[in-house]
Amino acid sequence: MARKKKDREPSRPREKSRPSYGFTAEEADEENLAEGLKRSDLDEGKVMLVDRDISTPVIETYDASTGELEGSILLKDSNREGVTGLVKITENVDVELDHDANIESINFKGKLSVENQSKKDRLWDIDLSLKNIERTNLKSKDIKIRELGTDKDTNAYTEEFIIKEEIKNLLLVQEYVNTLPEADNVLNLRDIETNLLKAKDKTSKAGAKVREKMAPVEEYDEEEEEEEEEEDETFEDGGTASDGYSLQAFGISIDKENTVTFAIAMRNLFAKAIKNVKVVKTIPGDFSNPVVRDTTEGRAEVEGNKIVWNIEKLMPETTVLMKFTCSILVTDITKRKTGTIDVTYEASSSFAEGLDIDKYDAYTRNKFYVDTVERDEEPGVWDCKLVFENPSEFIIQLFNADVYSPEDKSVKYVDIDPKDVPLLPAGAQWHSKMWKFESEEYPAFRKKLEFRVMPDFQTIVNGTASISDVILEIASIAGDMSYDIEQVPTYKEKDVIASLKMVNNGSAPLNEFTIVQQYFNNEYQPPKADEIKLLWDNNEVELDSGSVNFDGNIFKISLKDLRNSSNGLFMPESSLEFQYPIHCINPAQESKFESEIIYYTNTFPVSQELEFKPEVPVIEALHLRRRFRIGKEVLPIGDLGNYEIILTLENIGTAPLQKLVLMDKVPDSFEYSDYSMKPEITDEVGQDTLKWTIDKLVAEEKIEISYKISGTGAYSPSDAQLGL
Repeated sequence: MARKKKDREPSRPREKSRPSYGFTAEEADEENLAEGLKRSDLDEGKVMLVDRDISTPVIETYDASTGELEGSILLKDSNREGVTGLVKITENVDVELDHDANIESINFKGKLSVENQSKKDRLWDIDLSLKNIERTNLKSKDIKIRELGTDKDTNAYTEEFIIKEEIKNLLLVQEYVNTLPEADNVLNLRDIETNLLKAKDKTSKAGAKVREKMAPVEEYDEEEEEEEEEEDETFEDGGTASDGYSLQAFGISIDKENTVTFAIAMRNLFAKAIKNVKVVKTIPGDFSNPVVRDTTEGRAEVEGNKIVWNIEKLMPETTVLMKFTCSILVTDITKRKTGTIDVTYEASSSFAEGLDIDKYDAYTRNKFYVDTVERDEEPGVWDCKLVFENPSEFIIQLFNADVYSPEDKSVKYVDIDPKDVPLLPAGAQWHSKMWKFESEEYPAFRKKLEFRVMPDFQTIVNGTASISDVILEIASIAGDMSYDIEQVPTYKEKDVIASLKMVNNGSAPLNEFTIVQQYFNNEYQPPKADEIKLLWDNNEVELDSGSVNFDGNIFKISLKDLRNSSNGLFMPESSLEFQYPIHCINPAQESKFESEIIYYTNTFPVSQELEFKPEVPVIEALHLRRRFRIGKEVLPIGDLGNYEIILTLENIGTAPLQKLVLMDKVPDSFEYSDYSMKPEITDEVGQDTLKWTIDKLVAEEKIEISYKISGTGAYSPSDAQLGL
């Protein structure tokens, strides 16, 4: 059919009242009037029913350009409703995300269906055009359906489709876990929204795994972590992708009640609001006392071992947040999982990023005629009007009605377009205004009418998202502290060697380490920076002088940002040992050095700082002079040439003796064996020398050390009498 080219801008109702047509879509203006779904490219407007008086079954219609009365709609039994031709895009979308909102997979199944919702009237000559099919495997944007019946076997046309290109996740969901005491302030909506938006452009090929699952929690790949650090993306604010961890902290302390704050954030990237959003957070059995702290939208409640968050409607480009806390107490270093998240929702705009309906045409049962009545008192003068009747159950849009003169095609008696006639509910009639025609013959007018069944366009997305959990690392250290001697003489200078040992016996790599020793004074002074020796896993490593700090009576060693150092993180089961001298400078009689040492450690990402205090011995200055007796006895035993040597060491004073060295020289002509205490064999005096070190000998204590010698060759027994 030829189409007249009129201005197709939509008209406005003359009254504020607006009728209902029985459309099921929530967004009535968009769905009822099928914005953008025109029969041809010339149809660019909307037709709206002008209901001047809802109490009357007659509704007058006007020419949108001139404002003149053009006709009237006669409702059947005041009915203003009708059935629509339903075109529906149904999408089932399942998205799997890791804890950092990276897409692990998107499973997508789509179905396009054209349905006849009437049980009485068929539809035929259905023409459907789609928009934006390029990202799908749909073969053509134009679909033609000859006819749809009224029973379940014939009333629908369906076509399944998938997305063949990479697509974005349109519901951003991310969980933030923080073990710091100030976590509630850290996890604020502004900073979380900024971080969450970094995930908005992440894409995935539908149905494909983006990357392999993470390694088991027992494994830790330091080399892989270093590679990830090198790949950190720089943002406009000068930070890096890893800065996002400042929102999160995963370390918890052993043998301590830890409070963990969780925040779940969502942002709707769909074109329209999503509805019936349900977030279910599973709480593992290691956690206790879950408490919902805040929700910016909807309602969250604790249900058994789950937190359930329900939101009726989430508007586009809106970020919402829910926070809750749990407690956890661990007594071993086994890593703890934080629990998965499952989300379900419904959307009314396509996940396929723009897939939509462009045009829809369909015909159904219809009827039109021209009433031609000759006037009683004026023969040959006819009163005429066009009647278009909608006898079907459908709502019909009459968007073109032309009646031409029989003699002259340029003369039109009826000339309407979509902005002139509103929608016709089931059973309604449209009557044009009367026109006069003079003819002695029966008038035979030429007519052209165009209409369509009014469509209802629906997009239904049934979406799910599952978010994997994160591992809480157990931060724990063990250690001890010792001095090589614990007693020093008065009024003399003496160095005491301190040894501080620590082991990472937790599961969390440590990124920071600080040792603080305090209560130094003029008699007991701290070491200099170059006097400190550091052993890392028993290998000596260089200690930067900037890591050592002296402040009054406090001495501090700090190892910061180990992950970016040449040594790397302080890994589980690794050990550190610091050795340095305590300078005892002429301590007075009965003075003591009672010190306190604290180890502070932290993880990466930063968590609650861990504190450990080893037991620190006391260094005492004793005003006691050392007195001891060393003796040697040679006893012949057994066969000739065999002797037993007995060495004695006796403390005959009142002061304990420490680090005493006892040595005995063995003549070259003798073999030695059978020690009561194993010696160190040296050649300190040019021949075999047996050396024993006695760590401590208290007052009046006496020890004996024995061994045997056997003469060989030209030996002389008197040589064994010599002592050192």
